[in-house]
Amino acid sequence: MSGALILPSEISSGKDREVRTLLADRWRKLVVIHVRRGSLLADHSAKVPITIQTLAGTGRLRLGGEEHLLVPGVLVPVDADVVHSVQGEPDVAILVTFFRQAGASEENETTARFE
Repeated sequence: MSGALILPSEISSGKDREVRTLLADRWRKLVVIHVRRGSLLADHSAKVPITIQTLAGTGRLRLGGEEHLLVPGVLVPVDADVVHSVQGEPDVAILVTFFRQAGASEENETTARFE
């Protein structure tokens, strides 16, 4: 991969929940998720370790029995298979980085999907 990725620094208009893949290769996957108007990204988990980094806005991450306020500059590591949820307060944009093992396929990974 060469070149730079442009990350949002503001909340753009759009659907209540929106997912956009920025990069997907054999080692990592980077996804920007917008959760708008107080919407909830319901309980889910990933089969690989991830980080959740707040890019813009404010939200709340529920991770097991913990809660984290999501504001720009906050990065939370999440172990594989840990159930978590994200809620906009009222709007939040996050960068989720999935860390893959060599040879892992996208089919073996669980990512929240939205209509």
